[in-house]
Amino acid sequence: MQPIKALAVMLFVLLCVNTSKPGSALARQDNDETPESVIIFWTDGTRLKAVNLTFSLNRDGPIGIISVPVYTWLDSRQSTTVAEYYLKHGPQKLIRRMETLFGSSITAYIIIDQKALVNVSNVIGPIYMAGRHTTLMDVFEGNYVDGPVNLQDEIRQLAGALLTPAVLIKVPEIIWVFCKEVDSNITPQHLAAFYRVIRHRGPDVLQKKAVPGQDCVIENRKYRRVSPGTWQQTLMDVTS
Repeated sequence: MQPIKALAVMLFVLLCVNTSKPGSALARQDNDETPESVIIFWTDGTRLKAVNLTFSLNRDGPIGIISVPVYTWLDSRQSTTVAEYYLKHGPQKLIRRMETLFGSSITAYIIIDQKALVNVSNVIGPIYMAGRHTTLMDVFEGNYVDGPVNLQDEIRQLAGALLTPAVLIKVPEIIWVFCKEVDSNITPQHLAAFYRVIRHRGPDVLQKKAVPGQDCVIENRKYRRVSPGTWQQTLMDVTS
């Protein structure tokens, strides 16, 4: 499966009102600037499907998006993967672990389940990607093209496909889905600020990269080894 696309959900939320639920465990953001960093968890019930982080560390710099494969080991002892850590400790502790690895604070979060993605995809309907009409879920699952894709090109195409009048007129229905099914501490002011950046500077402001490493298979399970310095280097690559 291709990495689920961070910007897709971010753009949906940008178009919507605040989706925070009362009593959320993580602190709410209170200013009207784009949050410097957002972590997005995609789940399917209790199973973690994907983790993406969005960084906007420099007001005039690019918006960096980092995909962290859930089969990545979190330490040199190769004892725990991202997915296993989430299942055992929950999102708060995984956020703290990611802050340590990337050497940067994470100021906001989004937790969205697969069911919500399916519902939003149904609301949006067909979108135009890579010279063909497809659906949002097919893009998420990597089913809209044959063979590998360039993450950088794909995320920019997706941004352009979503920022269209055909999508914007469906905002009320998208709001309804997100208010019922998404947990986040991002405020409407944050969302509007992020949306303005994309609209004014265009999709080219986005830079995306997966955390690189050495993949291996042990007892029919895939794992990724990541060198300690690679995490922070990846952050530098997408934000400079």
